[in-house]
Amino acid sequence: MTPYEIFLKTSNVLSYILVLVVNSYLEVVKKGPSDDKGNDFKGNSTHDVPLTYILPATYTFGIWGLIYALLGGFIIYQWFEPADNAAINGIKFYLILANLGNITWLFIWRLEYYILDCFVAACMLLVLIFSYINLEFYPPKNLFDRFFIHYPFTIYPAWLVVATTLNFWVAFKAIDTVFFSTIVVAVIGIIGVSFVDYHKRKDALFAGTLAWALIGIAIKQYKSIPILIAASVSSGLIIGGILRVSVNRIIAWYHLRTRSATVNNLERTDERSPLLPQ
Repeated sequence: MTPYEIFLKTSNVLSYILVLVVNSYLEVVKKGPSDDKGNDFKGNSTHDVPLTYILPATYTFGIWGLIYALLGGFIIYQWFEPADNAAINGIKFYLILANLGNITWLFIWRLEYYILDCFVAACMLLVLIFSYINLEFYPPKNLFDRFFIHYPFTIYPAWLVVATTLNFWVAFKAIDTVFFSTIVVAVIGIIGVSFVDYHKRKDALFAGTLAWALIGIAIKQYKSIPILIAASVSSGLIIGGILRVSVNRIIAWYHLRTRSATVNNLERTDERSPLLPQ
């Protein structure tokens, strides 16, 4: 392991620990002030946000726990030899930048500088998209690669698509209307459908993360009929695409297994054929 690799992996560990420490600290400090609508919120975690038309149900923010858990798996797995190529050349320094951005995002949110904060979130999203694109050149070789390299760096950018959009809705009140919110919910749905139906990887996980958020929006905003319809239809189309892709993969796997068994039987028959009576 080269000094650069040791430095990069150690920096990943330290920045990840720092994110957890900052999150924990901000969760235990006292509540922040109320917003102009009288909604109390801490301002120290991304799910304590003022009410907007695209705010999803509270449970959807539990996905942060999954993201941090998977990133924790990556932090450990990166030290093993099978992960070297993807961790060093695929993820590169992007996780470090994302972690530093996350910390900045949390502190600025705490100070309620929402306009500045939404641009920090956009930079985080851009960094994670770069890591997502890079990993296309490092396909998973085993389950550990899939769970601790590809999964966290698929779910994380997908969720940040929603979180960044929500940040803009909090920062710029002029766009927090039923009309614009319905449009952006539909756009998120289109992104999800395109990833599961038209992306070369048929990325059901990326699309499924967006569907998770859209279902949360439908539940939270059920009183706003246009948003409810847009979120429900969008999530339904994404889930339908995921089911279709899953069925196609099962069928392809079955055909591949059947063909492999047929080839093996033919090879065994050919091996015995010289011994058969002519």
